[in-house]
Amino acid sequence: QAIKARFIFLSEGCVMHWTAPLQSSFAPFLKGYQAGLETGDTDSACWCLTVRCQYLFYSGRSLEGLQREISTYIDILSQLNLESHKQGVLPFLLAVMKLRGVDDVTQEYGDFDDMLKVAIETGNATNRGRIIFLQMELLVVSKDWERASEMLVKAGNLRRSSPGGFLGVRFTALDALISFKAARASPFFARMKWKKRGVKSMKLLRSWVKKGNGNAVHLLHIVSAELAVLEGKGKRAEDSFKSAVKVAARNGLLQDKALAHRLAGDHYTAQGNTFWANYHKESSQQAYSDWGVKLDVVEEIE
Repeated sequence: QAIKARFIFLSEGCVMHWTAPLQSSFAPFLKGYQAGLETGDTDSACWCLTVRCQYLFYSGRSLEGLQREISTYIDILSQLNLESHKQGVLPFLLAVMKLRGVDDVTQEYGDFDDMLKVAIETGNATNRGRIIFLQMELLVVSKDWERASEMLVKAGNLRRSSPGGFLGVRFTALDALISFKAARASPFFARMKWKKRGVKSMKLLRSWVKKGNGNAVHLLHIVSAELAVLEGKGKRAEDSFKSAVKVAARNGLLQDKALAHRLAGDHYTAQGNTFWANYHKESSQQAYSDWGVKLDVVEEIE
């Protein structure tokens, strides 16, 4: 009983996501939090809350509800005087508020730069990785591929900041996606370098899927589609985009359903296929709106 909270954190945070849906860990993390409080293991209890926040964010949970829940966690962490855990949760709250278009989002908590400064000053590599990673997520949403690729190069291998964790899986997918996008915008030699980097990450992602990681299936479809676009294989790209949308929708992953639709829309626009381009654009906007992204933010995305 004394190590129950730590056991739940390690098993759900570093093991279960490899073979089970992220949603299956929601309840166990709360049990781990409660067990930690009962046994005095507040550190493990708060780790359970921190990783639960991550899983909620990537599972398509309503942004409005997610903001309320994360805000509650921050209040709890403040009361427990666990500043390092609070710093680990704050970047997710900031990302949610930015997506929702909340005014004066940085007034109370600061911006990503402020949080990153704290992480570097305290030597917290895990928080540094989270902050940079979430910034890249928002750049992907805004289709700022140039800044995303610059950040990717500067960040280094963020998998090291989340050993065994789901963020490492997610980073691998974004690494491949951003690399393929950068390749399309680069001259020949840089193009080959970016493509090689993207293929390397995509192969790693595929190896995890083959071993049973269901949380990465739709991500693999998305990056496979982008590789096909890069190589001029239109039919393969369209089939992969279709599969990505289908899997993300089936699992309730609204943000990735929206991403797959948006990338597919870009592909059809480049092909001059107005009907399917408009269909995917409208579907992307609807999925982002259903997730809770503010309408004018959705419009800016397009």
